[in-house]
Amino acid sequence: MRSRTLVAALIATGLVGPGLAAQSADTLRLTLSIALDIAEGNNPTYRQASNSALLNDIEMRTTWFDQLLPRVNLQLFDTGFRGNIQRVGYDNFGNTIVNDSADWQYSSNTQQAMSFNWNVRGRSLLQAHRRQSITNEDRELSVVRALTGLQVQIQRLYMDALEQRDLMRAEEELVEARQIDMTVAERLFSLALRTRVDVLNAELAVEQQLLELQQQRATYEQAVLALRTQLGSEERVSLSLADEDLPIFDPSGLEVEQLVASALVVNPELRQSRLSIESASLGVQEAQNSWWPAVSMSVDVWRRSQPRGLSVFDVGISEPLDAQFRVKFSIPMFNNFFQNRQAMEQAAVQLDNGREAEREARLRIEETVRSAVLEISNQYEVLRLAERSLEIAQEALRLAREEYRIGTRTFEDLRSSFDSEATTRRQVITARHSFVDAVLTLEEAVGARVRGGTPPIASGSGGR
Repeated sequence: MRSRTLVAALIATGLVGPGLAAQSADTLRLTLSIALDIAEGNNPTYRQASNSALLNDIEMRTTWFDQLLPRVNLQLFDTGFRGNIQRVGYDNFGNTIVNDSADWQYSSNTQQAMSFNWNVRGRSLLQAHRRQSITNEDRELSVVRALTGLQVQIQRLYMDALEQRDLMRAEEELVEARQIDMTVAERLFSLALRTRVDVLNAELAVEQQLLELQQQRATYEQAVLALRTQLGSEERVSLSLADEDLPIFDPSGLEVEQLVASALVVNPELRQSRLSIESASLGVQEAQNSWWPAVSMSVDVWRRSQPRGLSVFDVGISEPLDAQFRVKFSIPMFNNFFQNRQAMEQAAVQLDNGREAEREARLRIEETVRSAVLEISNQYEVLRLAERSLEIAQEALRLAREEYRIGTRTFEDLRSSFDSEATTRRQVITARHSFVDAVLTLEEAVGARVRGGTPPIASGSGGR
């Protein structure tokens, strides 16, 4: 039932076309686009970053009302009741005597009051606003970074699953080819043109290829499981991966310097490093506030009701309005002098370390971009050579089969051609997906798609 609910929800939101309705309710035909949408809505890591960003508005409002604007305190029906009895009195000479008329004396009052308080020290008000703005921006960048990383990770896992499925299909084709070769060996043996050894070797080749297929099938299932986990969906729907066009292109048009320049502007990790520098610089200014005078202002307004009778929760006002205004000016620069100096030095060191961390991140990203471009060019050449090798191996295998049929080649020689063709077939699949993996590494470092060529240098926020 939950599986059907997921499929119905995907159809309703337009993530899955109407054709999915004809499939089994327990199977979801997963395209890369659908996988990205599901992960964005269910991945726990990304949802945690998104949930943290929801605090931005409430924390900014709290900063305004608690630190930037005067703090308002309202007291309604602040009421009190007190009873007192005096059993000891004093005579005219100040000596204590027993009070024969001792009796309980009662008093009560009810007060409504409002107070305004405002504290400022140096540029603390502007700094408080900027500190909260930096915190909000850091959360937003964390969301962008989490989304970018999630998208790249989903693409990697999806492409890895496709690679394992392509390898599995290749192993299935190799099983069929081995069975055909075994049939040929049996026919030749029946005609007394080959020995029983050739039949047994052909049968052994089939069994070994079935073993390869079984191992590859398990590898594919594990790749799908890893993808399902990263999607974050708890639905146990079987996944059927749709075919996707691999982003294979000639990387000769990529301009390394422009890619590096774009990455230094757009990459969310580097943007967070720059924001850390700004935060550390603000920390230096905040530490220097200890040298500034502190000003505290307050306004209190109240009215009180305290008649002779009982006035608990009395809504009437028996006394006129009272108010007072206070200003406190202090210069605490010599309080905790050495601790303040230590705080300022620590803030300065943190700023220097932040700058070094940003420089380290910049160097690392530049290295990643340049290395990824080199890897893309290398993998493209590897793919070209692997495809050419496969053409040669397939032609060699075709000729080897013909020679085996006419008796000019032994089965061992034919088996060597089998293995060479199978190896090159696997190499082509691996090379294609290694190229895609290099492309994803470059896009993750740059922070933009490069499949259509070198992207223009972004002017600001950027992102995927």
